[in-house]
Amino acid sequence: MNYCVYLRKRRNKPFCKLLNKEIPFCRCQQCGSKEYKSNVNQIKKKSALKEKSPLKSGKMKNKSNKLAKLERNRKSVFTNNMDKCYLCSNKRTDIHEIFRGRNRKNSMIYGFVLPLCRKCHSTKAETVDFEEFWHRKAQIYFEEHLGTREDFIKIFRRNYIIKKRGSR
Repeated sequence: MNYCVYLRKRRNKPFCKLLNKEIPFCRCQQCGSKEYKSNVNQIKKKSALKEKSPLKSGKMKNKSNKLAKLERNRKSVFTNNMDKCYLCSNKRTDIHEIFRGRNRKNSMIYGFVLPLCRKCHSTKAETVDFEEFWHRKAQIYFEEHLGTREDFIKIFRRNYIIKKRGSR
């Protein structure tokens, strides 16, 4: 069976890319500028795409395996007991990475994580004061045990220990 090149399926309805709108299927058949492609070629293209998929080649899978291994083997430099909440001593349900976003992986690598229960993680860990306190504490630990301030700024892209104006 042949299909028009411009015909797509959007929200389970025929969509014409040439007209850039949803159309009834009978309107596609009446169109004067339709171009056909055979169904056999479409099947060949799909199978060729599957062979070149990054999941099959292993590139993305290796990266996610590394991240999964990092997440499984998280350790904290602030506590030895990863089974209890650091703040309230209840059973740990979450592990909070002190640095978020692009620095989350660095947080896991350097041990800047805290075991927290769900209640503490959803209430206290989301406050600005909590984050600022632990960012400073992590930077102080890094400078005392692992490297210099310049190294910390290179890795985490920011200095969290900032002197306030007026203080000497």
